[in-house]
Amino acid sequence: MLKERYIEFKANRFREEHGLAATEPVDVYKLLAKLNVITVFKEMTENFSGMALKNGVGNFMMVNSSDILARQHFTIGHELYHLFIQENFKNRICQVGIFDKKEKEEYNADWFSSYLLMPQDGIFELLPKNEIGLNKISLDSIVKMQHYFGVSRVAILNRLMFIDMINKQRKEELLNTGNKRLHAVLMGFGEDLYDAGNTNKVIGDYGEKAKKLYDREIVSETDFYGLMMDIGIDLDKKLKEDGKAER
Repeated sequence: MLKERYIEFKANRFREEHGLAATEPVDVYKLLAKLNVITVFKEMTENFSGMALKNGVGNFMMVNSSDILARQHFTIGHELYHLFIQENFKNRICQVGIFDKKEKEEYNADWFSSYLLMPQDGIFELLPKNEIGLNKISLDSIVKMQHYFGVSRVAILNRLMFIDMINKQRKEELLNTGNKRLHAVLMGFGEDLYDAGNTNKVIGDYGEKAKKLYDREIVSETDFYGLMMDIGIDLDKKLKEDGKAER
């Protein structure tokens, strides 16, 4: 319990340092841009949530775009722990949301993401007074919080369980209640959180850095083309199209 509270302190301090109020949701994409974390979204296998890399050049993150957006947001929070909180971090491939105590830093990163994305003050601000207490929260309030914080149902339920708003049995009931997508639509929310997306999206100066490496002859032309292909840019095709356009 003490360890988790310390991680919560770290997450709240991180929010303060980057201009986030105690109750507001995190726009993870703007935060990544502000922190200058080069982030690439690629389709990966289901056992790969994301990865982070820290070196003398900068910070790099890869996120599995095959996951639904809500899970991608949690992955981003998880990787931010590795890049900005964990001491002596270099690189790590991650499967997030496991909360495995045997993997110390993965466990810490999961809790950091939970605290970062779903601050306790923000949760209580959204709750009606008659729903404050053990197992009093309604499904409508849970769906509302999901969309306010941009997280999955399992993520918000784990958070609520930790602050004693629900017990484990109630969590399982709520997790398997109704059609999540339909319930969101009926409440006037969009469906984006429940869909995969962002494939080949890039945040940061990935392309610029890749070109500098090529211009300085640090990487070969083939490697440069490969780096650009990794973010969905086929340079051979682009050059051919440009050549035709000039004729």
